[in-house]
Amino acid sequence: MLNKLLTKLQQKYSKNPLFQKDGFLAPADEKNMPKKIKLPLFRLMFSPFNQILDNGKIFFALIIPTALIICLASTLLGFNYLCAYSPAPSSELFCSNSLLGYLLHSLIKMLVWGYLGIKWYDYVFAGVEFNKKTIFTIDKRCLKFAALLLLFLVLNMLPMLSWWVLYVRVPNPDWRIEMAFFAFVSIGFIMPIVLLRFYYILGYVMRGEKLPCISAAWRKTSGNTIKIFLSFLLILTLGMFIFGNLYTNFRGLVSQISLYNMLMSEYIYDIFASFIYISILNNLNLQYEIISVKEE
Repeated sequence: MLNKLLTKLQQKYSKNPLFQKDGFLAPADEKNMPKKIKLPLFRLMFSPFNQILDNGKIFFALIIPTALIICLASTLLGFNYLCAYSPAPSSELFCSNSLLGYLLHSLIKMLVWGYLGIKWYDYVFAGVEFNKKTIFTIDKRCLKFAALLLLFLVLNMLPMLSWWVLYVRVPNPDWRIEMAFFAFVSIGFIMPIVLLRFYYILGYVMRGEKLPCISAAWRKTSGNTIKIFLSFLLILTLGMFIFGNLYTNFRGLVSQISLYNMLMSEYIYDIFASFIYISILNNLNLQYEIISVKEE
């Protein structure tokens, strides 16, 4: 179905390089469609944590400075973790509602996580030697990785946009128009599930490889949606448990806010957020490795 849609779009936008042969949105050749690949559920669920345990030194060497950068950026831009408690807890804590500030904060976080993702791959999966020279080396993969992370973040926010559109619009008296509009807007609600099949292409960016066309990427993970969902669900459930406990434990700091409390609460939050992020990256790398091996 996806391939047929891309074929129609290619016919309409044939001059666009994205739809031309080997372009990211080019339909796959029906005769050479990639085979379906079965992903191992238990490896997807537990291997990401083993990778962190086996590379604890590298993990902390990367997390400590990158989490500190995010911590400082969040606090200075007015998005410190303690701002999550409403109403604003103290005049000593700067909390911002600026959309521009939030976009800048998100951009900084994506850039830092882009660097973190590439360095984690280099040291853990590519066997690059960990030293002062390599840790300060930044290449274009970091920017590409950050851009793709930002794109996935925006696409995952589509359910919120769909909900807002349905909430503010005035219903049309013609039920056919109303049903067609609802069906179109509801696409946003299923977008997070659809994206599960494409996250592994981050593995191509980590390795500096060309991205596969979207139809081929979809085909390669066909039949594995439930397995991918369950593996992510375990990581996200762990994340919810961690962040739920942080939210409860940090509530006591609201009445005694100081510079130390502000920075430490944000810093601890960013360390755990990076832990969840790295766990997801390990999952995606495993998907890529299994798919690439079985393609050969």
